[in-house]
Amino acid sequence: MNRLICFIPLLLAVNVNTTPDTHGGLPGRQGDADSLSTIEQPSQNLSIPTDEAKGYLKEGTLYWGRRVPDDISSRVKVLPQVNFDDHIPKGNYSGITHLFGNYYAVVSDKMDNNEKGYYVFNIDINKKGKITNIRNCGYTRLPGKNEDEEAVAFNPNNKHIYIGDEEGSYIEEYDQATDSLIRRTQIEMYHDRGVHNLQIESLCYDPARQSIFTINEGPLKGDNGLMLRLLQLDGDLMLTHEYTYLLDAPLADPKDISGDYAHGVSELLSLGDGSLLALEREFFVAKAKIGSWVMNKVFRIFPGYQGKQFVAGWRTHMNLLEMNLANYEGMCEGPRLPDGRRVIILCADSQDRYKGFLKDYFRTLVIG
Repeated sequence: MNRLICFIPLLLAVNVNTTPDTHGGLPGRQGDADSLSTIEQPSQNLSIPTDEAKGYLKEGTLYWGRRVPDDISSRVKVLPQVNFDDHIPKGNYSGITHLFGNYYAVVSDKMDNNEKGYYVFNIDINKKGKITNIRNCGYTRLPGKNEDEEAVAFNPNNKHIYIGDEEGSYIEEYDQATDSLIRRTQIEMYHDRGVHNLQIESLCYDPARQSIFTINEGPLKGDNGLMLRLLQLDGDLMLTHEYTYLLDAPLADPKDISGDYAHGVSELLSLGDGSLLALEREFFVAKAKIGSWVMNKVFRIFPGYQGKQFVAGWRTHMNLLEMNLANYEGMCEGPRLPDGRRVIILCADSQDRYKGFLKDYFRTLVIG
């Protein structure tokens, strides 16, 4: 069960949950004068494009209820990465999702004794979208074993937590109020044809379709070398739609790849308007470790329509000049800023702060 160490006065009711959620003792809180905690609920009356809308669709242009610019990256700010390693345990943080207020569920793909569950972090973000503090409020244990937990999602309507296990390609649904398992579904195509460690890496709940989305991290055996399968699941975790997603070509020279290397989609996020964000991650590990790098790119997509919009990109390194290597695997939405811009929170997997060289980095993107 949850063991919380954050003791903060109950004061806040947020848009995601109009009745303060007190499961596990999680308090609502009022942040400092420069802290934000409200996430705007997406409209439930969304206009998902129909066949009539396809006439608006052109090469490189997406359409979801209204026309949008071909390139929104000019309105995106990538803020510097930060760490609060003195405030949170070292981990293999691979997924993050918003719960309510300033509280987020964070999963780690490796835990002592293979414990299954999630941390609850309190993340303070100021009016400019910068993370100012992170505090660990405890760990919620769930039944079962940690089978490489790579993803987490939350449905604020029924208060259910979804965990994606890469080992076995399972998605599990839990009742947050009781921590009990509701259902467990295996994604058979990922299990049967997936490459080891390149299967389930992402989950998100999409309120526009009231569905769960996931995507294989790397191509399935027999598929095109850059093709992934984006899957849409209903409330019973049954497959309803399958879409094609094409990765960008890798940057690493094949002759330089000798060992650890990852190239694929590490996370999905629903913007609540029918569109998703996809986090592409290429992690190149040099033989001597020095010279390693991670390239992250965020794209906006509309499932069922071809093309993707570049949103933002950045690269981190481990070399003689820079020691800021960060393998970002988790992504979720944070609060709205006073000017209406959206904040996206990302977390990195430090492999338990590998040999003291890596840190548990977080960063934000500000969009709008």
